Amino acid sequence: MVWYNGTIGERTHGPELYLLRLVAILPQSKPKKSKVMPLPTEASQRRVRDRVIEILSERIDSGFYATGQPLPAERTLAADFGMHRRAVREAVEHLVQVGLITHRPNCRPVVGPPPMVQAPELRMSRNKGLAAADSESTNHKTRPQISTSNLIALMMCHGGGLETERTSQERIFWGMNHSLMKLGYHAVFLDLGEQIGTDEENAAHEAEHLRYIRDQGFGGALFYPYAYRYNRDLVNEVSQTVPIVMLDRKIAGVDVDFVGCENRGAMFDVTQHLISQGHRRIVHVTRVELIDPVQDRVQGFLDAMRANDYPEMEEMVVNLPPYKDGRYFTVFDAIFKLPVEHRPTAAVCLNDYTAEGVAWRLGQLGLSVPGDVAVTGFDNIVPLVADGIGLTTVAQPYEEIGSAAVEVLMSRIKGQHTAPRSVSLPTRLIVRSSSIWPG
Repeated sequence: MVWYNGTIGERTHGPELYLLRLVAILPQSKPKKSKVMPLPTEASQRRVRDRVIEILSERIDSGFYATGQPLPAERTLAADFGMHRRAVREAVEHLVQVGLITHRPNCRPVVGPPPMVQAPELRMSRNKGLAAADSESTNHKTRPQISTSNLIALMMCHGGGLETERTSQERIFWGMNHSLMKLGYHAVFLDLGEQIGTDEENAAHEAEHLRYIRDQGFGGALFYPYAYRYNRDLVNEVSQTVPIVMLDRKIAGVDVDFVGCENRGAMFDVTQHLISQGHRRIVHVTRVELIDPVQDRVQGFLDAMRANDYPEMEEMVVNLPPYKDGRYFTVFDAIFKLPVEHRPTAAVCLNDYTAEGVAWRLGQLGLSVPGDVAVTGFDNIVPLVADGIGLTTVAQPYEEIGSAAVEVLMSRIKGQHTAPRSVSLPTRLIVRSSSIWPG
Protein backbone atom coordinates (compact mmCIF):
# COMPACT_ATOMS: atom_id res chain seq x y z
CA MET A 1 0.00 0.00 0.00
CA VAL A 2 1.38 3.42 -0.95
CA TRP A 3 -0.01 6.75 0.13
CA TYR A 4 0.24 9.59 -2.35
CA ASN A 5 -0.50 13.27 -2.01
CA GLY A 6 0.53 16.24 -4.08
CA THR A 7 3.24 15.27 -6.55
CA ILE A 8 3.09 11.64 -7.54
CA GLY A 9 5.74 9.79 -5.59
CA GLU A 10 5.57 11.98 -2.48
CA ARG A 11 4.35 9.86 0.43
CA THR A 12 2.21 11.50 3.04
CA HIS A 13 -0.47 10.44 5.49
CA GLY A 14 -3.32 11.38 3.19
CA PRO A 15 -6.12 9.13 1.92
CA GLU A 16 -5.19 5.53 1.22
CA LEU A 17 -4.50 5.24 -2.46
CA TYR A 18 -3.29 2.29 -4.46
CA LEU A 19 -1.43 3.00 -7.66
CA LEU A 20 -2.21 -0.31 -9.32
CA ARG A 21 -0.78 -0.06 -12.80
CA LEU A 22 -0.64 -3.63 -14.01
CA VAL A 23 2.14 -4.03 -16.53
CA ALA A 24 1.72 -5.70 -19.88
CA ILE A 25 3.23 -9.15 -20.14
CA LEU A 26 5.48 -9.81 -23.11
CA PRO A 27 3.85 -12.41 -25.36
CA GLN A 28 5.72 -15.62 -25.93
CA SER A 29 6.73 -15.90 -29.56
CA LYS A 30 6.34 -19.15 -31.45
CA PRO A 31 9.72 -20.37 -32.73
CA LYS A 32 9.93 -21.47 -36.32
CA LYS A 33 11.20 -25.00 -36.64
CA SER A 34 13.22 -24.35 -39.77
CA LYS A 35 15.17 -21.42 -38.35
CA VAL A 36 18.22 -21.74 -36.11
CA MET A 37 17.90 -19.12 -33.37
CA PRO A 38 21.11 -17.25 -32.50
CA LEU A 39 22.48 -17.53 -28.98
CA PRO A 40 21.46 -14.59 -26.80
CA THR A 41 24.15 -12.00 -26.23
CA GLU A 42 25.10 -10.76 -22.79
CA ALA A 43 23.44 -7.42 -23.53
CA SER A 44 20.17 -9.08 -24.61
CA GLN A 45 20.18 -11.29 -21.51
CA ARG A 46 20.63 -8.17 -19.39
CA ARG A 47 17.71 -6.44 -21.10
CA VAL A 48 15.47 -9.46 -20.49
CA ARG A 49 16.51 -9.59 -16.84
CA ASP A 50 15.88 -5.87 -16.39
CA ARG A 51 12.45 -6.25 -17.98
CA VAL A 52 11.62 -8.94 -15.42
CA ILE A 53 12.90 -6.65 -12.64
CA GLU A 54 10.64 -3.89 -13.92
CA ILE A 55 7.58 -6.13 -14.10
CA LEU A 56 8.10 -7.60 -10.64
CA SER A 57 8.77 -4.13 -9.16
CA GLU A 58 5.58 -2.75 -10.70
CA ARG A 59 3.53 -5.64 -9.36
CA ILE A 60 4.96 -5.30 -5.88
CA ASP A 61 4.51 -1.51 -5.81
CA SER A 62 0.93 -1.87 -6.97
CA GLY A 63 0.00 -4.48 -4.37
CA PHE A 64 -0.60 -7.15 -7.03
CA TYR A 65 1.94 -9.15 -5.01
CA ALA A 66 1.08 -8.18 -1.44
CA THR A 67 3.55 -7.70 1.39
CA GLY A 68 4.28 -11.02 3.07
CA GLN A 69 2.99 -12.99 0.09
CA PRO A 70 5.29 -15.60 -1.49
CA LEU A 71 6.07 -15.00 -5.14
CA PRO A 72 4.81 -17.58 -7.61
CA ALA A 73 7.23 -20.38 -8.39
CA GLU A 74 10.14 -19.58 -10.70
CA ARG A 75 8.72 -21.90 -13.36
CA THR A 76 5.33 -20.17 -13.14
CA LEU A 77 6.83 -16.71 -13.48
CA ALA A 78 8.94 -17.77 -16.45
CA ALA A 79 5.88 -19.16 -18.23
CA ASP A 80 3.86 -16.05 -17.31
CA PHE A 81 6.46 -13.68 -18.75
CA GLY A 82 7.43 -15.87 -21.69
CA MET A 83 11.06 -15.64 -20.57
CA HIS A 84 13.83 -18.03 -19.49
CA ARG A 85 13.94 -19.12 -15.87
CA ARG A 86 17.48 -17.78 -15.62
CA ALA A 87 16.20 -14.23 -16.22
CA VAL A 88 13.58 -14.67 -13.50
CA ARG A 89 16.17 -16.06 -11.08
CA GLU A 90 18.59 -13.17 -11.67
CA ALA A 91 15.79 -10.60 -11.35
CA VAL A 92 14.68 -12.04 -8.02
CA GLU A 93 18.29 -12.06 -6.78
CA HIS A 94 18.61 -8.37 -7.66
CA LEU A 95 15.39 -7.47 -5.83
CA VAL A 96 16.63 -9.42 -2.82
CA GLN A 97 19.84 -7.39 -2.83
CA VAL A 98 17.97 -4.06 -2.83
CA GLY A 99 15.62 -5.20 -0.07
CA LEU A 100 12.34 -5.47 -1.96
CA ILE A 101 12.14 -9.25 -1.56
CA THR A 102 13.36 -11.57 1.18
CA HIS A 103 14.58 -15.06 0.32
CA ARG A 104 15.41 -17.72 2.89
CA PRO A 105 17.08 -21.04 2.02
CA ASN A 106 14.68 -23.74 0.76
CA CYS A 107 11.79 -21.26 0.76
CA ARG A 108 10.05 -19.30 -1.95
CA PRO A 109 10.90 -15.57 -2.10
CA VAL A 110 8.54 -13.41 -0.05
CA VAL A 111 7.54 -9.81 -0.77
CA GLY A 112 8.85 -7.32 1.77
CA PRO A 113 9.25 -4.79 3.27
CA PRO A 114 5.77 -3.21 3.12
CA PRO A 115 5.45 -0.59 0.35
CA MET A 116 3.77 1.88 2.73
CA VAL A 117 6.92 2.07 4.90
CA GLN A 118 9.36 1.76 2.03
CA ALA A 119 12.01 4.44 2.39
CA PRO A 120 12.79 6.66 -0.60
CA GLU A 121 16.38 5.37 -0.42
CA LEU A 122 15.13 1.85 -1.18
CA ARG A 123 13.44 2.96 -4.38
CA MET A 124 16.56 4.94 -5.30
CA SER A 125 18.80 1.93 -4.69
CA ARG A 126 16.60 -0.24 -6.85
CA ASN A 127 16.68 2.33 -9.66
CA LYS A 128 20.43 2.77 -9.25
CA GLY A 129 20.83 -0.97 -9.55
CA LEU A 130 18.98 -0.90 -12.86
CA ALA A 131 20.98 2.10 -14.01
CA ALA A 132 24.23 0.39 -13.09
CA ALA A 133 23.21 -2.74 -14.95
CA ASP A 134 22.54 -0.57 -17.99
CA SER A 135 25.70 1.52 -17.69
CA GLU A 136 27.10 -0.01 -20.88
CA SER A 137 23.98 0.90 -22.85
CA THR A 138 23.64 4.32 -24.44
CA ASN A 139 19.87 3.85 -24.83
CA HIS A 140 19.00 3.72 -21.11
CA LYS A 141 15.80 5.65 -20.40
CA THR A 142 14.40 6.79 -17.07
CA ARG A 143 10.74 6.31 -16.36
CA PRO A 144 8.79 9.57 -16.85
CA GLN A 145 6.87 11.03 -13.97
CA ILE A 146 3.12 10.59 -14.13
CA SER A 147 0.84 13.61 -14.33
CA THR A 148 -2.22 13.50 -12.06
CA SER A 149 -4.38 14.38 -15.06
CA ASN A 150 -3.51 10.92 -16.40
CA LEU A 151 -4.79 9.23 -13.24
CA ILE A 152 -8.29 7.73 -13.18
CA ALA A 153 -9.62 6.73 -9.75
CA LEU A 154 -11.83 3.80 -8.81
CA MET A 155 -13.56 4.64 -5.53
CA MET A 156 -15.14 1.64 -3.78
CA CYS A 157 -14.63 -0.85 -0.94
CA HIS A 158 -12.06 -3.51 -1.71
CA GLY A 159 -14.37 -6.29 -0.52
CA GLY A 160 -13.52 -9.88 0.35
CA GLY A 161 -15.73 -11.81 2.76
CA LEU A 162 -17.11 -15.02 1.25
CA GLU A 163 -15.54 -14.54 -2.17
CA THR A 164 -13.12 -17.39 -2.82
CA GLU A 165 -11.35 -16.07 -5.91
CA ARG A 166 -10.82 -12.56 -7.26
CA THR A 167 -13.32 -10.15 -5.74
CA SER A 168 -15.83 -8.28 -7.86
CA GLN A 169 -13.92 -5.09 -7.03
CA GLU A 170 -10.67 -6.56 -8.32
CA ARG A 171 -12.38 -7.68 -11.51
CA ILE A 172 -13.87 -4.23 -12.13
CA PHE A 173 -10.45 -2.71 -11.53
CA TRP A 174 -8.85 -5.22 -13.89
CA GLY A 175 -11.25 -4.32 -16.72
CA MET A 176 -10.80 -0.63 -16.02
CA ASN A 177 -7.02 -0.83 -15.91
CA HIS A 178 -6.78 -2.96 -19.06
CA SER A 179 -8.70 -0.31 -21.02
CA LEU A 180 -6.83 2.64 -19.50
CA MET A 181 -3.40 1.22 -20.26
CA LYS A 182 -4.21 1.20 -23.97
CA LEU A 183 -5.10 4.89 -23.75
CA GLY A 184 -2.04 6.03 -21.81
CA TYR A 185 -3.88 6.52 -18.50
CA HIS A 186 -3.19 4.95 -15.13
CA ALA A 187 -5.75 3.33 -12.80
CA VAL A 188 -5.75 4.25 -9.11
CA PHE A 189 -7.74 2.40 -6.43
CA LEU A 190 -9.09 4.71 -3.73
CA ASP A 191 -10.07 2.25 -1.02
CA LEU A 192 -13.21 2.97 0.98
CA GLY A 193 -12.43 0.09 3.35
CA GLU A 194 -12.86 -3.67 3.58
CA GLN A 195 -16.28 -3.56 5.20
CA ILE A 196 -19.21 -1.27 4.46
CA GLY A 197 -19.72 0.95 7.51
CA THR A 198 -22.63 3.07 8.68
CA ASP A 199 -24.06 5.70 6.36
CA GLU A 200 -22.21 8.41 8.27
CA GLU A 201 -18.88 6.53 8.11
CA ASN A 202 -19.29 5.79 4.41
CA ALA A 203 -20.23 9.41 3.71
CA ALA A 204 -17.12 10.69 5.51
CA HIS A 205 -14.79 8.33 3.61
CA GLU A 206 -16.38 9.13 0.28
CA ALA A 207 -16.24 12.89 0.89
CA GLU A 208 -12.54 12.63 1.78
CA HIS A 209 -11.74 10.85 -1.49
CA LEU A 210 -13.94 13.14 -3.58
CA ARG A 211 -12.10 16.19 -2.27
CA TYR A 212 -8.81 14.42 -2.85
CA ILE A 213 -9.37 13.75 -6.57
CA ARG A 214 -10.63 17.34 -6.97
CA ASP A 215 -7.68 18.91 -5.19
CA GLN A 216 -5.09 16.73 -6.90
CA GLY A 217 -6.51 17.27 -10.39
CA PHE A 218 -7.34 13.70 -11.32
CA GLY A 219 -8.37 13.08 -14.91
CA GLY A 220 -11.57 11.28 -13.90
CA ALA A 221 -13.15 8.78 -11.51
CA LEU A 222 -15.36 5.70 -11.41
CA PHE A 223 -17.41 5.91 -8.22
CA TYR A 224 -19.34 3.13 -6.46
CA PRO A 225 -21.26 5.09 -3.78
CA TYR A 226 -22.41 3.44 -0.57
CA ALA A 227 -23.66 6.59 1.19
CA TYR A 228 -26.05 7.29 -1.68
CA ARG A 229 -28.17 9.71 0.41
CA TYR A 230 -25.20 11.93 1.25
CA ASN A 231 -22.63 14.14 -0.49
CA ARG A 232 -24.99 15.14 -3.30
CA ASP A 233 -23.74 18.71 -3.50
CA LEU A 234 -20.11 17.61 -3.23
CA VAL A 235 -20.44 15.08 -6.05
CA ASN A 236 -22.07 17.70 -8.24
CA GLU A 237 -19.30 20.17 -7.41
CA VAL A 238 -16.45 17.73 -8.07
CA SER A 239 -18.00 16.49 -11.31
CA GLN A 240 -17.69 20.01 -12.74
CA THR A 241 -13.91 19.62 -12.90
CA VAL A 242 -13.36 15.85 -12.60
CA PRO A 243 -15.60 13.68 -14.84
CA ILE A 244 -17.34 10.99 -12.77
CA VAL A 245 -19.04 7.75 -13.81
CA MET A 246 -21.27 6.10 -11.21
CA LEU A 247 -21.14 2.31 -10.91
CA ASP A 248 -24.06 0.04 -9.91
CA ARG A 249 -26.21 2.72 -8.27
CA LYS A 250 -27.02 6.40 -8.71
CA ILE A 251 -27.31 9.29 -6.29
CA ALA A 252 -30.62 11.14 -6.61
CA GLY A 253 -30.14 14.69 -7.85
CA VAL A 254 -26.68 13.99 -9.32
CA ASP A 255 -26.54 14.15 -13.12
CA VAL A 256 -23.46 12.14 -14.09
CA ASP A 257 -22.84 9.15 -16.33
CA PHE A 258 -23.71 5.65 -15.10
CA VAL A 259 -22.72 2.04 -15.85
CA GLY A 260 -24.36 -1.01 -14.31
CA CYS A 261 -26.10 -4.24 -15.28
CA GLU A 262 -29.63 -5.24 -16.32
CA ASN A 263 -30.89 -6.05 -12.82
CA ARG A 264 -34.60 -6.19 -13.63
CA GLY A 265 -34.25 -8.54 -16.59
CA ALA A 266 -31.77 -10.72 -14.72
CA MET A 267 -34.10 -11.22 -11.76
CA PHE A 268 -36.95 -11.95 -14.18
CA ASP A 269 -34.84 -14.71 -15.73
CA VAL A 270 -33.83 -16.36 -12.46
CA THR A 271 -37.45 -16.31 -11.24
CA GLN A 272 -38.65 -17.82 -14.52
CA HIS A 273 -36.05 -20.54 -14.08
CA LEU A 274 -37.62 -21.49 -10.75
CA ILE A 275 -41.11 -21.41 -12.25
CA SER A 276 -39.91 -23.75 -15.02
CA GLN A 277 -38.74 -26.12 -12.28
CA GLY A 278 -42.33 -26.33 -11.02
CA HIS A 279 -42.19 -23.82 -8.17
CA ARG A 280 -45.36 -21.80 -7.58
CA ARG A 281 -44.91 -20.44 -4.04
CA ILE A 282 -41.80 -18.27 -4.32
CA VAL A 283 -40.52 -15.66 -1.89
CA HIS A 284 -38.14 -12.82 -2.76
CA VAL A 285 -35.77 -12.16 0.14
CA THR A 286 -34.44 -8.59 -0.05
CA ARG A 287 -33.88 -5.51 2.08
CA VAL A 288 -35.39 -2.03 2.22
CA GLU A 289 -32.93 0.10 0.29
CA LEU A 290 -33.88 2.86 -2.12
CA ILE A 291 -31.24 2.21 -4.76
CA ASP A 292 -31.81 1.11 -8.33
CA PRO A 293 -30.33 -2.42 -8.12
CA VAL A 294 -32.50 -3.41 -5.15
CA GLN A 295 -35.69 -1.91 -6.54
CA ASP A 296 -35.09 -3.25 -10.05
CA ARG A 297 -34.58 -6.78 -8.73
CA VAL A 298 -37.81 -6.63 -6.75
CA GLN A 299 -39.64 -5.48 -9.87
CA GLY A 300 -38.04 -8.19 -11.99
CA PHE A 301 -39.26 -10.82 -9.53
CA LEU A 302 -42.79 -9.41 -9.56
CA ASP A 303 -42.79 -9.17 -13.37
CA ALA A 304 -41.93 -12.85 -13.68
CA MET A 305 -44.50 -13.98 -11.10
CA ARG A 306 -47.26 -11.96 -12.77
CA ALA A 307 -46.33 -13.02 -16.30
CA ASN A 308 -47.69 -16.52 -15.66
CA ASP A 309 -51.34 -17.55 -15.56
CA TYR A 310 -50.96 -20.44 -13.12
CA PRO A 311 -53.83 -20.02 -10.62
CA GLU A 312 -51.73 -21.42 -7.76
CA MET A 313 -48.99 -18.77 -8.10
CA GLU A 314 -48.19 -17.06 -4.78
CA GLU A 315 -45.73 -14.18 -4.65
CA MET A 316 -44.16 -13.11 -1.37
CA VAL A 317 -41.56 -10.46 -0.53
CA VAL A 318 -39.62 -10.51 2.75
CA ASN A 319 -37.56 -7.45 3.69
CA LEU A 320 -34.74 -8.38 6.06
CA PRO A 321 -34.16 -5.63 8.66
CA PRO A 322 -30.94 -3.58 8.83
CA TYR A 323 -30.10 -4.80 12.34
CA LYS A 324 -28.36 -8.14 12.94
CA ASP A 325 -29.79 -9.45 16.20
CA GLY A 326 -32.37 -12.00 17.30
CA ARG A 327 -35.10 -10.20 15.33
CA TYR A 328 -33.28 -10.49 11.99
CA PHE A 329 -35.09 -13.66 10.85
CA THR A 330 -38.39 -13.13 12.71
CA VAL A 331 -40.59 -12.68 9.60
CA PHE A 332 -38.52 -15.14 7.58
CA ASP A 333 -38.94 -17.83 10.24
CA ALA A 334 -42.69 -17.24 10.48
CA ILE A 335 -43.10 -17.85 6.74
CA PHE A 336 -40.98 -20.98 6.62
CA LYS A 337 -42.67 -22.46 9.69
CA LEU A 338 -46.01 -22.47 7.87
CA PRO A 339 -47.57 -25.85 7.07
CA VAL A 340 -45.87 -27.52 4.12
CA GLU A 341 -48.82 -26.84 1.82
CA HIS A 342 -48.45 -23.07 2.43
CA ARG A 343 -44.71 -22.77 2.87
CA PRO A 344 -42.62 -21.32 -0.01
CA THR A 345 -40.75 -23.91 -2.05
CA ALA A 346 -38.20 -21.44 -3.40
CA ALA A 347 -36.37 -18.30 -2.23
CA VAL A 348 -35.06 -15.75 -4.74
CA CYS A 349 -32.44 -13.75 -2.87
CA LEU A 350 -31.23 -10.20 -3.44
CA ASN A 351 -27.60 -11.32 -3.75
CA ASP A 352 -25.25 -14.19 -2.99
CA TYR A 353 -24.53 -13.01 0.55
CA THR A 354 -28.25 -13.01 1.32
CA ALA A 355 -28.57 -16.46 -0.26
CA GLU A 356 -25.76 -17.80 1.92
CA GLY A 357 -27.54 -16.54 5.05
CA VAL A 358 -30.89 -17.89 3.87
CA ALA A 359 -29.45 -21.36 3.20
CA TRP A 360 -27.86 -21.37 6.65
CA ARG A 361 -31.11 -20.31 8.34
CA LEU A 362 -33.15 -22.90 6.48
CA GLY A 363 -30.78 -25.54 7.86
CA GLN A 364 -31.39 -24.18 11.37
CA LEU A 365 -35.12 -24.66 10.74
CA GLY A 366 -34.59 -28.27 9.65
CA LEU A 367 -35.16 -27.57 5.95
CA SER A 368 -32.78 -28.74 3.23
CA VAL A 369 -31.56 -26.99 0.08
CA PRO A 370 -32.75 -27.81 -2.52
CA GLY A 371 -34.87 -30.74 -1.24
CA ASP A 372 -37.30 -28.58 0.75
CA VAL A 373 -36.49 -25.10 -0.57
CA ALA A 374 -34.67 -24.01 -3.72
CA VAL A 375 -32.39 -21.00 -3.24
CA THR A 376 -30.91 -18.57 -5.77
CA GLY A 377 -28.52 -15.64 -5.43
CA PHE A 378 -27.23 -12.77 -7.54
CA ASP A 379 -23.67 -11.61 -8.40
CA ASN A 380 -21.84 -14.97 -8.75
CA ILE A 381 -19.33 -14.26 -6.00
CA VAL A 382 -20.28 -17.08 -3.58
CA PRO A 383 -20.18 -20.40 -5.46
CA LEU A 384 -21.23 -22.64 -2.55
CA VAL A 385 -23.72 -22.35 0.30
CA ALA A 386 -24.38 -24.62 3.30
CA ASP A 387 -23.27 -28.27 2.95
CA GLY A 388 -21.29 -27.45 -0.18
CA ILE A 389 -24.35 -26.94 -2.37
CA GLY A 390 -23.59 -25.06 -5.60
CA LEU A 391 -25.51 -21.77 -5.68
CA THR A 392 -27.63 -20.87 -8.70
CA THR A 393 -26.98 -17.21 -9.34
CA VAL A 394 -26.66 -14.37 -11.83
CA ALA A 395 -23.17 -13.48 -13.07
CA GLN A 396 -22.42 -9.81 -13.50
CA PRO A 397 -19.85 -8.92 -16.19
CA TYR A 398 -17.47 -7.17 -13.80
CA GLU A 399 -14.53 -6.76 -16.18
CA GLU A 400 -16.87 -5.43 -18.86
CA ILE A 401 -18.38 -2.98 -16.36
CA GLY A 402 -14.89 -1.58 -15.74
CA SER A 403 -14.04 -1.28 -19.43
CA ALA A 404 -17.47 0.13 -20.36
CA ALA A 405 -17.15 2.76 -17.63
CA VAL A 406 -13.79 3.79 -19.09
CA GLU A 407 -15.35 4.11 -22.56
CA VAL A 408 -18.12 6.33 -21.16
CA LEU A 409 -15.59 8.37 -19.17
CA MET A 410 -13.33 8.92 -22.20
CA SER A 411 -16.32 10.01 -24.22
CA ARG A 412 -17.13 12.55 -21.50
CA ILE A 413 -13.53 13.78 -21.32
CA LYS A 414 -13.45 14.29 -25.09
CA GLY A 415 -16.75 16.19 -24.99
CA GLN A 416 -18.50 13.69 -27.27
CA HIS A 417 -21.77 13.85 -25.33
CA THR A 418 -23.41 16.39 -23.05
CA ALA A 419 -26.43 14.62 -21.52
CA PRO A 420 -25.59 11.97 -18.90
CA ARG A 421 -25.33 8.46 -20.38
CA SER A 422 -26.72 5.34 -18.71
CA VAL A 423 -25.32 1.97 -19.79
CA SER A 424 -26.74 -1.36 -18.55
CA LEU A 425 -24.83 -4.50 -19.47
CA PRO A 426 -26.40 -7.97 -19.89
CA THR A 427 -25.93 -10.65 -17.25
CA ARG A 428 -25.76 -14.46 -17.36
CA LEU A 429 -27.82 -17.02 -15.44
CA ILE A 430 -25.68 -19.77 -13.89
CA VAL A 431 -27.70 -22.81 -12.84
CA ARG A 432 -26.23 -24.97 -10.07
CA SER A 433 -27.68 -27.57 -7.74
CA SER A 434 -29.33 -25.18 -5.23
CA SER A 435 -32.31 -24.67 -7.57
CA ILE A 436 -32.70 -28.19 -8.98
CA TRP A 437 -35.04 -30.56 -7.18
CA PRO A 438 -33.17 -33.81 -6.43
CA GLY A 439 -34.32 -36.88 -8.27
